Amino acid sequence: MSAAEVVTSALDALRGRDWEGFARCLHPDVVHRTPGVPEPILGRDAFVALSQQAVARTPDVTFELERIVSEHGTVVVIGEWTFTGPAGKVRQPSVSVVDVRDGLIWRDLEYLGLQM
Repeated sequence: MSAAEVVTSALDALRGRDWEGFARCLHPDVVHRTPGVPEPILGRDAFVALSQQAVARTPDVTFELERIVSEHGTVVVIGEWTFTGPAGKVRQPSVSVVDVRDGLIWRDLEYLGLQM
């Protein structure tokens, strides 16, 4: 499976709330960094738990993929998160730089734009 296919599989699992499928896409030593979380999320279980908590807070959250660019095991994912916040519908642009190692997501650095 190509690096882009690994990332697409992880996104599909997230969309389907398939936590076991999502975990299967993650390296045991995955590192996830995202704005608003001061420390890196270390390890498969912690990344899955963070994702489950995010969905629990905003159950209608979805990710609309705009584009994937892949080269030499690094995948750039461009898209937009949408969810309902306290003030109504929120759209938040997102760019993630994902490194795939041994056929699994090994590092995920997420950059979020201003909420619209």
